[in-house]
Amino acid sequence: MDIGLYNLKYPFRKMISFLLPLFTNINPNLVSWALIPIGLITAVIYFFASGSPVLYVVGALLILLRMIVGTLDGLIAVEFKKSTPNGEIINRIAPEVCDICLMIALCFSSSAYLSVGIPAMGMCWAVTFFGLIGSVVGRKTQSVGPVGQTDRIAALAAFSVLQYLSSAYQWGFDFIHLFFWWVIAGSLVTIGLRIARTFKPS
Repeated sequence: MDIGLYNLKYPFRKMISFLLPLFTNINPNLVSWALIPIGLITAVIYFFASGSPVLYVVGALLILLRMIVGTLDGLIAVEFKKSTPNGEIINRIAPEVCDICLMIALCFSSSAYLSVGIPAMGMCWAVTFFGLIGSVVGRKTQSVGPVGQTDRIAALAAFSVLQYLSSAYQWGFDFIHLFFWWVIAGSLVTIGLRIARTFKPS
């Protein structure tokens, strides 16, 4: 049984399929590239959020927008038969760039986050690496695990809302700090699952 949110993209596609008529004549690669400006804006928002907690809510909404756009590109490609090898590559590059920018911004948004944020960034890279490593010998890429890309941004959106509430109601708890620890701990599980799946006999 798969652990993680990756496979929820299929019901999510159905939820947003009402948007398809707006993209009949749009190249799905353009939609994929649109993730990068969204990702850069999101990173900037998170960089300044520690000084203005309401920005965590803005960041969570931008993450939702990113998830919609990131699902739409594949949906458009499939629905209108516009899938291409280049599209597959762009579909991989754009969200990775967004993730790098987001994690760097989040890590350096406060000096208090550096000691745990930098290891968390390293774990994010490792999760991606061990998900793709099987492709060098023609095996499937692995998306299993509780801290895959989709899981991370969905969790960050949830932790962000909690961070805002903690500030607004003076709970005195740092949920962004907890997010980094969740990434580190969950990445160990995710990497283990991906290695096991990669080396599992066909």
